[in-house]
Amino acid sequence: MRALPAVSAALGLLLALAGVVVFAVANRSPAEFGWTSYAPLEPEVYDSSLTSAFTDRWTVLWTGGHLVGAALVVLGLLILAGVGGWLLGHRSARGADDPDA
Repeated sequence: MRALPAVSAALGLLLALAGVVVFAVANRSPAEFGWTSYAPLEPEVYDSSLTSAFTDRWTVLWTGGHLVGAALVVLGLLILAGVGGWLLGHRSARGADDPDA
Protein backbone atom coordinates (compact mmCIF):
# COMPACT_ATOMS: atom_id res chain seq x y z
CA MET A 1 0.00 0.00 0.00
CA ARG A 2 2.96 2.33 0.56
CA ALA A 3 3.98 2.00 -3.08
CA LEU A 4 0.70 3.47 -4.37
CA PRO A 5 1.48 7.13 -3.49
CA ALA A 6 4.99 6.81 -4.94
CA VAL A 7 3.69 5.25 -8.16
CA SER A 8 0.97 7.91 -8.43
CA ALA A 9 3.48 10.70 -7.84
CA ALA A 10 5.82 9.24 -10.46
CA LEU A 11 2.93 8.99 -12.93
CA GLY A 12 1.95 12.61 -12.27
CA LEU A 13 5.52 13.78 -12.72
CA LEU A 14 5.91 11.82 -15.96
CA LEU A 15 2.64 13.20 -17.33
CA ALA A 16 3.66 16.77 -16.49
CA LEU A 17 7.09 16.34 -18.08
CA ALA A 18 5.58 14.67 -21.15
CA GLY A 19 3.17 17.59 -21.48
CA VAL A 20 6.04 20.08 -21.40
CA VAL A 21 7.89 18.10 -24.08
CA VAL A 22 4.78 17.78 -26.29
CA PHE A 23 4.11 21.52 -25.94
CA ALA A 24 7.73 22.40 -26.81
CA VAL A 25 7.73 20.09 -29.85
CA ALA A 26 4.42 21.54 -31.04
CA ASN A 27 5.83 25.03 -30.59
CA ARG A 28 8.74 24.27 -32.95
CA SER A 29 6.68 22.71 -35.73
CA PRO A 30 5.06 24.96 -38.35
CA ALA A 31 1.38 25.72 -37.89
CA GLU A 32 -1.22 24.80 -40.47
CA PHE A 33 -3.48 27.67 -41.45
CA GLY A 34 -5.28 25.96 -44.29
CA TRP A 35 -5.78 27.37 -47.74
CA THR A 36 -6.38 31.11 -48.08
CA SER A 37 -6.68 33.42 -51.03
CA TYR A 38 -6.81 37.19 -51.30
CA ALA A 39 -6.69 39.87 -53.89
CA PRO A 40 -3.36 41.71 -54.01
CA LEU A 41 -3.37 45.22 -52.61
CA GLU A 42 -2.75 48.22 -54.78
CA PRO A 43 0.91 49.33 -54.62
CA GLU A 44 0.06 52.83 -53.36
CA VAL A 45 -2.10 51.43 -50.53
CA TYR A 46 0.41 48.87 -49.28
CA ASP A 47 2.44 49.96 -46.27
CA SER A 48 5.30 47.61 -45.45
CA SER A 49 6.14 49.33 -42.17
CA LEU A 50 3.35 47.57 -40.26
CA THR A 51 4.47 44.83 -37.90
CA SER A 52 2.64 41.67 -37.09
CA ALA A 53 1.52 40.66 -33.63
CA PHE A 54 3.25 37.31 -34.22
CA THR A 55 6.77 38.77 -34.18
CA ASP A 56 6.92 38.48 -30.40
CA ARG A 57 8.87 35.34 -29.47
CA TRP A 58 6.48 34.54 -26.60
CA THR A 59 3.39 34.53 -28.80
CA VAL A 60 1.90 31.05 -29.21
CA LEU A 61 -0.53 30.01 -31.92
CA TRP A 62 -2.45 27.21 -30.19
CA THR A 63 -2.58 24.02 -32.23
CA GLY A 64 -3.77 20.53 -31.35
CA GLY A 65 -0.30 19.64 -30.09
CA HIS A 66 -0.30 22.62 -27.77
CA LEU A 67 -3.68 21.62 -26.35
CA VAL A 68 -2.55 18.02 -25.79
CA GLY A 69 0.63 19.22 -24.09
CA ALA A 70 -1.25 21.64 -21.85
CA ALA A 71 -3.80 18.95 -20.96
CA LEU A 72 -1.01 16.52 -20.01
CA VAL A 73 0.64 19.15 -17.81
CA VAL A 74 -2.65 19.94 -16.07
CA LEU A 75 -3.46 16.24 -15.56
CA GLY A 76 0.01 15.57 -14.16
CA LEU A 77 -0.19 18.52 -11.79
CA LEU A 78 -3.65 17.44 -10.61
CA ILE A 79 -2.32 13.97 -9.82
CA LEU A 80 0.65 15.48 -7.95
CA ALA A 81 -1.66 17.77 -5.99
CA GLY A 82 -3.89 14.82 -5.10
CA VAL A 83 -0.95 12.75 -3.90
CA GLY A 84 0.39 15.69 -1.91
CA GLY A 85 -2.98 16.28 -0.29
CA TRP A 86 -3.35 12.60 0.52
CA LEU A 87 0.10 12.49 2.09
CA LEU A 88 -0.59 15.59 4.19
CA GLY A 89 -3.95 14.24 5.29
CA HIS A 90 -2.50 10.82 6.02
CA ARG A 91 0.31 12.35 8.08
CA SER A 92 -2.02 14.57 10.13
CA ALA A 93 -4.49 11.73 10.73
CA ARG A 94 -1.66 9.45 11.87
CA GLY A 95 -0.40 12.15 14.24
CA ALA A 96 -3.87 12.65 15.75
CA ASP A 97 -4.22 8.96 16.61
CA ASP A 98 -0.77 8.71 18.13
CA PRO A 99 -0.88 9.83 21.81
CA ASP A 100 2.93 10.23 21.88
CA ALA A 101 2.96 12.75 19.02
